[in-house]
Amino acid sequence: MKATTRNRVWASLVVAVGVALGTAAFLRAKPAPVAAPAEEHPQPAPVAPVPVAAAQAAPAPAPPPRAGSETAASLSEPVLMARLRGVAGSNFPLAVELARAGNRRFPDSPNAPERASILIHALAAQGMARQARGEAEYAVNHYPDSSWVQDIEGFTGAHRHRNLILTDGGVIQAR
Repeated sequence: MKATTRNRVWASLVVAVGVALGTAAFLRAKPAPVAAPAEEHPQPAPVAPVPVAAAQAAPAPAPPPRAGSETAASLSEPVLMARLRGVAGSNFPLAVELARAGNRRFPDSPNAPERASILIHALAAQGMARQARGEAEYAVNHYPDSSWVQDIEGFTGAHRHRNLILTDGGVIQAR
């Protein structure tokens, strides 16, 4: 086979893989979450008008609490995971906050590998490849038997580090 033909075959293969990955990412993306009903978020009570002189002397009102890690600290793990799954494909910064909050509170729960996968995908979607790779390295070594590790390995290329030793008898052992 000529070198130019071989180069064209490789270029075609690279383009095909790129199209396949792009299509998979597009199909995997989730639509934006639907707004919650009004019953879950009560409306604030109306505020009486304040005279102009008093308004200038009054301090600025405190900003409303963020929907991320502050509220995640009080959520049970099933509720946190439901919210995390709901925002995983649409609100990447919130997904990162919720996943990290969940990992702090429930580091070795059965849902931890899934949280790690969502965290890695959200970081990568924000262009934070270095942080995503670091999280992936941790996840594949910390949760080696999880089915989520296969997804992480396929997405990032991170693989488990094994400490191999050679015993006196010439046998290779993994630690």
